[in-house]
Amino acid sequence: MSKQSSYEMLTSMVWQLQSTLDHVGAYVFTKDLEGQYTYVNSMVCELFDLPAEAIIGKTDDSFFDMDESQQLIENDQRVIQQGINIEGEERHVLQGSGRIRYYWSVKVPLRNPGGKIVGMCGISTDITERRAMEKQMREQKELLDTVLNNADANIFMKNHQSRYLYANQNTAQLFGLSQQELIGKTDFELMPAEQAEKFVQYDRQVLNSGEKTKTEETVIGHDGVTRHYWTIKIPLKKEIEEPAFIGIATDISDLVELREKFKLLAHTDALTGIYNRRFLFENAERELKRAKRTKKSFSVIIIDIDHFKKFNDSFGHAQGDSVIKSVVEACQQVVRETDLLGRIGGDEFVIVTPECGSHAALKVIHRLQEKINSLQFNWAEGKSLKLTLSIGLAVYNGTETFDQILARADRALYKVKKNNRNGVEMAE
Repeated sequence: MSKQSSYEMLTSMVWQLQSTLDHVGAYVFTKDLEGQYTYVNSMVCELFDLPAEAIIGKTDDSFFDMDESQQLIENDQRVIQQGINIEGEERHVLQGSGRIRYYWSVKVPLRNPGGKIVGMCGISTDITERRAMEKQMREQKELLDTVLNNADANIFMKNHQSRYLYANQNTAQLFGLSQQELIGKTDFELMPAEQAEKFVQYDRQVLNSGEKTKTEETVIGHDGVTRHYWTIKIPLKKEIEEPAFIGIATDISDLVELREKFKLLAHTDALTGIYNRRFLFENAERELKRAKRTKKSFSVIIIDIDHFKKFNDSFGHAQGDSVIKSVVEACQQVVRETDLLGRIGGDEFVIVTPECGSHAALKVIHRLQEKINSLQFNWAEGKSLKLTLSIGLAVYNGTETFDQILARADRALYKVKKNNRNGVEMAE
């Protein structure tokens, strides 16, 4: 091959290399040991707004504010003096304009055929916009975290496997974990399986329906305290990523407690805490329907405190209330868990005994009489009282309503009261 052909080939290769370096999308340059530029690509020329020949032979102090760009000098010196490769972020301030630019730079030593360092080569990518975007995103995340972590609610995100993808501080604190520790966990790792399964069912409901759901949920926290939440779950509609949803749970424990108190007040007698008339009858009707369906026995016991009005007038209502409470306590000690006990009047009480015939019901009554006989009320001025009860019993005959059974028991009670009280009568 002739010298002319070799020269042309070499020139072509240099031109191709030059063209390639001009289109790599980065600032490419070389410097000698004094820091003078020996090569720059077109992007460096555009940055300095100068042709290559006006840059070659000059140092960075011709283009950068060196007081603000010390990192640049330090990195170049380390590469040349220590012969090491350096990769990292650099901050440059351009002369004149004062523009601040950030670069991700890779710098390596250049060596001659003998291995001696003769300069350095650098490739820098402008990351100013990316860095500004990252800063903006970081600030937005910090702002969002501040809002979410100070919201008076548990806010979280889960995927289709019910694994936590995000949780604010309130949610993490509920389980005694940090936010990072909670990520990736499922409810089965945080609570009893039975409780976790209910949560998973609600999670599936929102993901399967693709619609916002609202429900009341109960959680036992790491501290053993039961809390109630009104939870809204919203599906995130994404075409590529895995299905997920956001949950916002507001603590309504105080409202639930208040609701239960109102429910208790609606169902119970204020003085004694046992069922009131309405709630007793509702439950008795339900038990009677079950007795009809299963063909089981069903008995009703009605109780009246003998001479209570006379006692109340003599000793006062406060002492009368004490007597009523004592009778109720005695009843509670003899009834079974399946029995119903309620107050239907001032000194009248009813015990409903499901799956209990006359023989078993009479045993309950006899135990109650023994309890009452053991009671002795003593007050000031030597006054005392021995309680007795009048009791009527009716057993379901297979066709009656609850009102009819109660009416028969009441008629039996009336017979006892007519015959000097302190006794038991079973209805015919």
